[in-house]
Amino acid sequence: MVIQRRKKLVSFFEVRDAYGDPLTEIVDWQDVLAEVAAASLKRREQSIKQVIHWAQVYPHDGAYHLVFARARDEAVSSLDRDTGEILDTEADTNKPWVEVSVASFLPETNRFGYVLGTGASPRSSTLAAWLNRFGAFEEEISIGPVLSKDVISKINGAAEASLVRAKFDSHNATTADGSSLFGAKHALQDSFGDVEVELVVRVKGRISGRREDERRRVAAAAQDLIGKDFKRAVAQIVNYDDEGNPHREDVDFLNNRITKKKYIDVTDEEGRSVRIKSAVQAINQAADAMKADLYDLDR
Repeated sequence: MVIQRRKKLVSFFEVRDAYGDPLTEIVDWQDVLAEVAAASLKRREQSIKQVIHWAQVYPHDGAYHLVFARARDEAVSSLDRDTGEILDTEADTNKPWVEVSVASFLPETNRFGYVLGTGASPRSSTLAAWLNRFGAFEEEISIGPVLSKDVISKINGAAEASLVRAKFDSHNATTADGSSLFGAKHALQDSFGDVEVELVVRVKGRISGRREDERRRVAAAAQDLIGKDFKRAVAQIVNYDDEGNPHREDVDFLNNRITKKKYIDVTDEEGRSVRIKSAVQAINQAADAMKADLYDLDR
């Protein structure tokens, strides 16, 4: 039988505190996952935005990894409620259907690789909500994408910015903590409920000294997005050459995430589903290929 393969995107994220800042200590993720493995199905089952989500630990190559699933009407995986196991098979249509994502944590970091099973699989923001409800930590956490070192340096080094645009989904877990963007997002969601929020802050007109303070504040807002949980973010930064002439540059945060496309085996030679194992292997391979960005935590 021919091995079925799919090209998937391996994306890397970092677990941070509720304000989107780096955690003060490196978490022992194998201990956290051991707690998940020992937990009852009732504890591992959490309703997020009125949709049931489950988590299951997947042991492979001497380490624990996480399979995260959401219920839906039609999908390619199922949950065995008798054993609490997420089954990666289409064999039993009498079990509730779910869709899965796979997470594998990088040793000695708070970062992990993440592969979506399909477009309907749960995102990293939903995983953050699940971890908070599971109760593995004393204080709430958030999850944000890992950006390339070059773009972080570019944003942090920008003298000013004339525009910042950010979109947040309703699962966003980042606390405001004085941030004007996140404060506005929370205020709008408090008023409107379970909604997606998109904010645009722009300093209009030609670049001149008259609105320098406004551009500096916009640059600070763009810098505050680094490491935070957002659906999309774009900034137009402003720098000056040696003659003092301003130059604008558009920076798309998501285009500068640490990601890598990998082929993942869906089935083996005998037709058995191996996509979870293959996803873990793909994350490990991608992490090894991108060590310079992933293991440099001086950010």
